[in-house]
This record gives sequence, structure tokens and C-alpha cells, in this order.
Amino acid sequence: MQMLKTPVLPSEVQLSRQHHSHLSPNTLHWYQHTLARHARQVKFLAQAVARQLQQSEGEIYLLGLAALMHDIGKIAIPSALLNKPGPLTEQEWIVMRLHPMIGACLLEKAGGTWSSIAPFVLAHHERWDGHGYPYGLAGEAIPLQARILAVVDSYAAMTEQRPYRPSLLPAEAQAEIHHCAGSAYDPRVAEVFLTLLPKSGMQERANSFLAIR
Repeated sequence: MQMLKTPVLPSEVQLSRQHHSHLSPNTLHWYQHTLARHARQVKFLAQAVARQLQQSEGEIYLLGLAALMHDIGKIAIPSALLNKPGPLTEQEWIVMRLHPMIGACLLEKAGGTWSSIAPFVLAHHERWDGHGYPYGLAGEAIPLQARILAVVDSYAAMTEQRPYRPSLLPAEAQAEIHHCAGSAYDPRVAEVFLTLLPKSGMQERANSFLAIR
């Protein structure tokens, strides 16, 4: 089997220097120390779900990389939008919804293994019912890896404090995932996730990633 190249820069979630040299140090610092914690939590949960779905070790590895990189496109989104304490306007949402395409483009340009995970990053905000973005894909037209990311990313985001809202309790977030299974989320992936989460301290282990600086 061909060896997969892994990132060698600190913080797991950086692209090679030539692909982020135009970005400000402050933006990169914010990404490494804020989104990186979220990304580690998403990676842990996504790989656990993939194992339950009997994905191969290679597929699980690539999903882990995609989880780490799923929000990399946000480094090009103005921090005023990312940290806005109130609802976004329609125009602001147009900008925010560019981040999967920006991230996928960066990964494609990086080449190698990075380009192979670009489709998962591109589609992680697509919805099972076809009302997601950026392309409105539906059902199994969405890569399975992206369907897994959609569930676990939503859960992680809901249980984290955000500038525009307080965090939900784990039970509240789980209820929302259950409610949206079959509309926002692949129902099979949602069921596996909700069955897996209470087992073996999964919730506590996932939360521990948010404490890592």
C-alpha cells in the first residue's frame, strides 16, 4: 500500500508554508488556538463513527485528516464575521458559506494526500435532504466521509460556547441530531453516532480535546 504523507508542521492543522504565506500571523494564531481544538474533537468523534461503520484503516486515516482540516477555509473569512455576537446578515452568510470551497481549494493546491480529502471538506455542510451548501448535494451523492463530518461537526459546535450563542447541554445537542436525522443528516450515520456517544466515556473524552491548548 502506498504510504500516505502526513503533515509535519506543528499543530496538525497547518498547510505547507507556500499555501498560507499570504495570511496574517494573527489569523493563523487564531486558527491554531481556537479552531484546532474544535478540529481535534471532530477528528476523535468522526473516526469513532467510521470504525463503527467498518471503514478501512486507510479510510479512517483520511477521515481524520479531513476532520482536522474541515474548517481550514475559515482562515480566509473575516474575523468580524467569525466572532460576530449576533445573527449574520444574508450577505454575511454568503461570505461564510464560502469556507468549504476555500478549504477544498487550498487542499487541492497542496496536492498529494491533501487533495484526496478535499471532496470531504468541500461537502461537510451538505445536507441529506439536499438543502445544504455549496452545491445542494443530497443523500448518497454526498461522500460518506462528509456525511460523518456533518453529524459530528454539528454536535461539537452545538456543545461549544460561541460568540453568538451559549453552548447546549450534550443531551440537547443529541436531541437536535436525532430530530434532524433524515433531513440534515444521514439517518444511519446519526443513529450510529447517537448510539456510540454514551459508551465508554466517549463524551468526556471528546470534551477533553477542547481543553488542549
